[in-house]
Amino acid sequence: MQRGRSPLTQLGVVLATCAAGCISGCTSGAPPGFSGGVSGDRWALPLVGPLENGLLVTAVQINTHGPYLFAIDPDAPISIVDGDVVKEAGLRTSNGPHRLDETDTQQPRSYAEVVGLEIGQLIIERRDVIVVRPGSFDVAGRRISGVIGRDVIADSLVFGIDRDRGVVHLMTQKAFQPPPGAAMIGYEELASRFENAQTSAAPRRLVDATVNGEKHSLHVDFGAPASQLRESLWEKTKLVPREVQTAVIDEVGVPRRITKATEPTPVTVGPITSDGVVFIPYGDRRWDEMAIDGTLGLGFFAPHAVWASWHTRQLYLSPRREIDATERIRRWDSAVFARCENLGCIGMRLVDPLAGKPLDPGRTHPGIVLSITRDGVAGGMPLEVMLEATGRPDLPRLLVNMPAHIDRMIHQLPGVFAGVTVTAVDASPYPRKCPGPNGCVDQLAR
Repeated sequence: MQRGRSPLTQLGVVLATCAAGCISGCTSGAPPGFSGGVSGDRWALPLVGPLENGLLVTAVQINTHGPYLFAIDPDAPISIVDGDVVKEAGLRTSNGPHRLDETDTQQPRSYAEVVGLEIGQLIIERRDVIVVRPGSFDVAGRRISGVIGRDVIADSLVFGIDRDRGVVHLMTQKAFQPPPGAAMIGYEELASRFENAQTSAAPRRLVDATVNGEKHSLHVDFGAPASQLRESLWEKTKLVPREVQTAVIDEVGVPRRITKATEPTPVTVGPITSDGVVFIPYGDRRWDEMAIDGTLGLGFFAPHAVWASWHTRQLYLSPRREIDATERIRRWDSAVFARCENLGCIGMRLVDPLAGKPLDPGRTHPGIVLSITRDGVAGGMPLEVMLEATGRPDLPRLLVNMPAHIDRMIHQLPGVFAGVTVTAVDASPYPRKCPGPNGCVDQLAR
């Protein structure tokens, strides 16, 4: 493997405004090859599982094949597909420049030509994308076939995350109006200047963050739920570690094993404080430790709708708000969802074997039976429906995953669900793969 030279003094914080930077090619219009959307200047990308507060995941068609689930990562230099997509869509491949990964190693990569890429309202005519091994980005039971990078989430656009409506927004600078009363957070850019590297990483977008009273320079990372901090700073920052077993994948598809994380801790950036931020060790060796301490992931931003104007280097944050589930499900523009009798296309019954009778002293409740029936109009359609116990935020949400061939399911719930009413709060045609063939119901802590 070729090695990239450690940045050290080769890094610089770009302090000039984007207006000044326009001399070197900064633009504010739609990138070449963009079409569709509203008036050609704004596009909505529907999200899969937006209320889970995890990765930003959307459905993508490649050369009319798919749809495939892709993660969204504004740090990925260009978009990525895995080898299965290359085969299924018949993409033409070729060798190309090596890519510098987080270990500061140049990884050989092949590239594929995508003639047509469709995401929600957005149609893109042509892109060259990186090819990685199948399964590289799979997460949380979902098959993730690629990544939408900054060739789509372009610097000339405004990028918005609205989990309540279940969409990511892209729009031109001209079309964007900051939300009234939104909190503003400015950031600075840390430019990448790696010697002896065929390609560089995307610039880092740095904010001043206070973690447990300690100030740190953190990169805004909309491509990962967890935040990261150099482990050498954990003791000073009074972070409490715990054991975990997981992994993170960098923007060129290289995994890094994670064996520890912190207990949730408060983080403040500008006028915004989030109390439940979890950190894992920061492991990106491409960046000088004197310039960057870690990252600020999606977990910090979860309580807010977020708009990022890359052109002006400003983030706009507004508190999330409750909306009707019908409006959220409407993001799929699905005739099936619109015609179903029940919200989310499933009918539900909760059956208490005790029929509400009090428990005898010393006995525990035997559990509640959840009976689920698919609406006939949605026959043959894969479904994932999120259920919520009305007025009981202490109870976990339920994720019902129904393969296309399953019309009825029965699942036993803990006795704490006795006497509650559950309603659908979201639905999508992209269920997780269940361990068995007959569907499954998972619990998601709120």
